[in-house]
Amino acid sequence: MKLASFFSLMACLLFLAATPLSAQKMAHVDGDAIIPNMPAYKRAKAEVESYGKILQKQLEAESKKVQDFYTSTMEKAQQGLLSPAQQKQAEEQLQKMQQALQQKSAEAERSLAKKEQDLIKPLYEQFNKALTDVAAENGYSYIMDVKLIMYSEGGIDATSKVKAKLGI
Repeated sequence: MKLASFFSLMACLLFLAATPLSAQKMAHVDGDAIIPNMPAYKRAKAEVESYGKILQKQLEAESKKVQDFYTSTMEKAQQGLLSPAQQKQAEEQLQKMQQALQQKSAEAERSLAKKEQDLIKPLYEQFNKALTDVAAENGYSYIMDVKLIMYSEGGIDATSKVKAKLGI
């Protein structure tokens, strides 16, 4: 593992050495200060939350049906109104209902995740295009997110330029 890290470091150093440092112009941005402030991001998050609430209400309604069936069956069983065959049939029905509820819950989670991805992906594409445009306009060879920089003393902060490009 240490050998692989060493070779990765050497490859990076060779890449940087191959291009004169004076020809490289680096900048950094704070993506956390840009993306959450995009108006479309706020709308997307609100839409995802709304969709999540709809799914939650549907799951709660299904859960209530399962609970009501269980309660009703237990009352009938306690009153001796169910034969052993009917009790077994009710248990099987309850198990099927619980499995269906679990499947619907998993399906709802996947659906919510897909909805969020579908709404957020275009925003990241827009963000990346703004980064590319700012880099081209200002001659930056690299734009890094500040979360990826372990140490920096000064440097070019392109956050405001990217915000302006996105109309924030």
